[in-house]
Amino acid sequence: MTTASPAKRRGRSARKALREAEVTPRLSTIRYGVKPVEVVSTDELERIHEASMRILKNIGIVFRDDTALRQWAEAGADVQGDRVRLEAEMIEALVAKAPERFEMTGRGVDTRFELGLGNAVFAPMHGAPNIRDLDGTRRFSTIEDLKRINKIVQMSPGFHMSTGFSCEPTDIPVPWRHLHINLSSFIETDLATFGMGNGLGNAQDSVAMAKIVYGETFLENNVVMLTHASGNSPLVWDETMLDGLRVFIEAGQGALISPFVLGAANTPADVVATVAQLNAEALACIAYAQLVKPGAPVIYGQFSVAVSMKTGAPMSGMPEVSLINGIIGQLARRYGVPWRTTASQSAGKSFDAQSGYESATSYMAGVTANASLMLHAGGWDEAGMVHCLRKLVVDAEQNLMMARYAQGVSFDLLEEAMDAIGRVGPGGHFLGDSFTLAHFKDAFFSPTLLDYEAWEHWEQNGSRSMPERATEQAEALLASYEPPPIDPAISEELHAFVDRRQTEISPEIR
Repeated sequence: MTTASPAKRRGRSARKALREAEVTPRLSTIRYGVKPVEVVSTDELERIHEASMRILKNIGIVFRDDTALRQWAEAGADVQGDRVRLEAEMIEALVAKAPERFEMTGRGVDTRFELGLGNAVFAPMHGAPNIRDLDGTRRFSTIEDLKRINKIVQMSPGFHMSTGFSCEPTDIPVPWRHLHINLSSFIETDLATFGMGNGLGNAQDSVAMAKIVYGETFLENNVVMLTHASGNSPLVWDETMLDGLRVFIEAGQGALISPFVLGAANTPADVVATVAQLNAEALACIAYAQLVKPGAPVIYGQFSVAVSMKTGAPMSGMPEVSLINGIIGQLARRYGVPWRTTASQSAGKSFDAQSGYESATSYMAGVTANASLMLHAGGWDEAGMVHCLRKLVVDAEQNLMMARYAQGVSFDLLEEAMDAIGRVGPGGHFLGDSFTLAHFKDAFFSPTLLDYEAWEHWEQNGSRSMPERATEQAEALLASYEPPPIDPAISEELHAFVDRRQTEISPEIR
């Protein structure tokens, strides 16, 4: 008997996985069918809300930005120096102007979806300064790594959108990075994405490049890009983030507004008090966005991890973080705004059991709390310091599984299935029944990267570990990647814009 070589077996397996991935349509709007978890009672939720209101009124929020301070003063807030104290009535009236949901779209034909309460959206991680390559090597990430990530995301149906700075291209001077990050998003993918809103110039360039791709009129009426405005906890919003926030929302684009919680480090060592503080921070900036432009599409964001008192390092997958997720979901529904969680976070230093366990906990905590934006749902390891390419493709499949779970169950086929139970009767089996043959392909999700073979078959097929299977899948996706079509004139204008801005911006950090 002739046995195929392990290399040939692996090649066939990778091609088979890719064929199956190709027939899976890209995720569109996912409506939650599972009911959201409620960690606290209605009365307890009001106690948290009231505690947040006391923070806003009695302690206040620092806005390190002259424009914001002027706008708050004109709106009637108590502004003393850079400290803004806000009454509950003003906060709630402004937050009420934010939409519960809004559509986003890329330039591809299957890239429109709705982001909002009651829906789930999956996006890969962003911000990692390092890459863990397909051979397991950890190193600084480059522009070529960013392009590879975008190509994998483009080829993976488990992502609604790309994240722009999925990793930091450390081989590009910092003042120029935003240009190349945006360029890769618009060329390597045709998805909605994150622009670079960390500063006035970066935000203006991001919006200008989006206008080249989509046209100014389209941009005024469609959200194609989000900025990530990250708070400086405790209780500070700075000019860099607020400048970017204003540019994006004034251009009709969206903003993810995220306090940055390191439990027991920049918040109290208590879950409820931590939520009260981050809620005050988030509401202050959500309200400010509505002050700038009523009806601006915003997302209540939060990045929450516990901090180890032994090492000072962030800890992912902790039960307290899952509880925070549940409470934030309840608060977001109370205020009527979509919200974000971190879907696949891990502090693991390799693609190992810790990475999988922590990420699985984060995924389920987000979905059971009905998170609107499942951010970092692809590649996150080492507390966000590493984008793992192997994990990226595994997470992409996990997103498809989470999407199935999120939608809950359907009763559409119950009566037809009851007829099958009658036909088969006691002691029979359903394998050859007409109902099974008609519906088995859609009845249960069938992963391609998780292994369900018997030991003997697994051993015969090369004894491949999960990292090995993930490597093969990533290589197959990259080998089959074709750039999404783009008008050559638009591509040329984008490249010309980048070239021109590089002559205008010094590559030196000032």
